[in-house]
Amino acid sequence: MNHSYVPIRLGPLDHSSIGGTEPAHEPIRTPLATSSRRKPVRPLKSLARSQFPSSLPAVSDEPWDAPFVHYGVAERPVVILAPDSALGWAYGPNIIATCRNVIAVVDNNDTKSEIHGVTRWGFDELRANARIPDLIGIDLSTSPLGYSVFTALARSLSIPVADFPQALAELDLPAVYQKPILMRERTIAKRAEYVQLRASLADELSRQTLDAFVALRLTLRRDKIREIYAPSADEYFSVGASENTFRLGRNEALCDAGAYRGSVIQKFIAATHGKFDVIHAFEPDRKNFALLCKLATLPFDNIKLHHKAVGDRSGYAHFWETGTMGTHVLLNEKASENTVPITRIDDAMDRVTFIKMDLEGFEARALRGASGLIREFRPRMAITAYHYVDDLLDICATIRELMPTCSLRLRQHHLSFYDTVVYAAAAT
Repeated sequence: MNHSYVPIRLGPLDHSSIGGTEPAHEPIRTPLATSSRRKPVRPLKSLARSQFPSSLPAVSDEPWDAPFVHYGVAERPVVILAPDSALGWAYGPNIIATCRNVIAVVDNNDTKSEIHGVTRWGFDELRANARIPDLIGIDLSTSPLGYSVFTALARSLSIPVADFPQALAELDLPAVYQKPILMRERTIAKRAEYVQLRASLADELSRQTLDAFVALRLTLRRDKIREIYAPSADEYFSVGASENTFRLGRNEALCDAGAYRGSVIQKFIAATHGKFDVIHAFEPDRKNFALLCKLATLPFDNIKLHHKAVGDRSGYAHFWETGTMGTHVLLNEKASENTVPITRIDDAMDRVTFIKMDLEGFEARALRGASGLIREFRPRMAITAYHYVDDLLDICATIRELMPTCSLRLRQHHLSFYDTVVYAAAAT
């Protein structure tokens, strides 16, 4: 698999598939197949009939005991719901290239005859074709609005719908960096550790978030995630009065590890009203760093930009450079000959009050490279923990090791596998 990445505009409402335009936001990153050439659609008359359930089972309150159910995504005629959403652009082309039975995509707003190379149906055309035997939908909606509309539409037509994680599992496609079946197996294998982590979390919303995090990986459905979704506006910290994550004060010293193109830095300046001690931003990707350097024109002389990766050692690291949010340090050094400078945060900063990390699975190592600062200053931390299935457990264990008396909270800022963030603060 050639892991290339496509920037996908993502916002709190993906209602472009039913009307309107998605707000600009940070891009999703997902591995795409080397070839997106679509396989020929299998003639519908050759499909087996009436061997699949006409409805899908409800999500169990005990997802640990939920079996993997095969919905027949690869064998029955498929319509893609919300193809023009953020998830539609991230996953739709790969699903369509892999699944031979996609007969249409459903979008009631777009005027094009095709999306992702597939015939587009409006809602009325779906209604007219709803009696195709064994028809199933794949839900790629990103927002609560998109989900509500497409769920109501499918239910009114008695069309069963597989959520996109289920489709990825049946088609053997990755979600973020790993395939859902592997994620499911690894989660089940570490059940005792998740139970222990749940007991250590600081508030009820964190426990509910962990339950939803586990349920997504075990049931391959997002029902529970929708119940605990935390607004993306509060991710890492709040600009306003929300206490959902963190609020910032005066004289903050920020470490932005994985600064990308500076969106979190701009949010930090707004949240502190421009009254902060220092910002240290680390970004190894050349294209991203060039755009990050535009912050140098701002009227602040205490923003320090580092064209480096961060980790548990200083020197050089092998690197997958994409010019997107998916750029990352490689755990397998044989995967690329490209190298970048890498530093321990301890070697680059002398004070920190807030650490934000989004490092594509390298967060636990980077935390160890900041161990001295963490032990001395006990900063608040907002650490992404979703890129690989074991990241959440590894990151929480590392934080506990470095700051034993801390409060851990968990928030989910996206309605899928993305943007699970661990919030750590010194216990009061």
